[in-house]
Amino acid sequence: MSAQYDSGAINYGFVASKSFGLQNEVGLGARIEYAFNCYTTFMGEYNRSFTVGGDDDDNEGFNELALGVNLILFNWYPTTITAGIGYVGNDSSVFEDFEDEAFLGIRSGSFNHGAQIKIRALHQISIPVHIFAELNVKSLGRRYDTFLIGFSYDFNAR
Repeated sequence: MSAQYDSGAINYGFVASKSFGLQNEVGLGARIEYAFNCYTTFMGEYNRSFTVGGDDDDNEGFNELALGVNLILFNWYPTTITAGIGYVGNDSSVFEDFEDEAFLGIRSGSFNHGAQIKIRALHQISIPVHIFAELNVKSLGRRYDTFLIGFSYDFNAR
């Protein structure tokens, strides 16, 4: 049998997110992970943030892309704690208002670039399915930090 962190495993997942920056901002996303070895995964993510209710026209939502690497910190089967670091970029039109608060943020055209640190707790429900909770702290400022919940699935699991 193969599992999520077996070498060569490719996992797909979906997430729901909550922003720390705005009370009424939530998001949905998708991700793909590749397990390089049994301790390291490379991850690509797409998230779409949007506001729910309210009349705040300045925060109409944005797209976000992220690439990174995660390492297993602790593994208490069936629960695993991982941490990672990587690139994050978004097309938020209000970044200029928060740019002074960013630890590391670069703007090129209408796209904002930065870094993120993540910590994630995964729990294996079955061999191919994990649920997880994740905290992402982004160098673009607290406005863009998120908490996510989601699930991932390994289509190659036997």
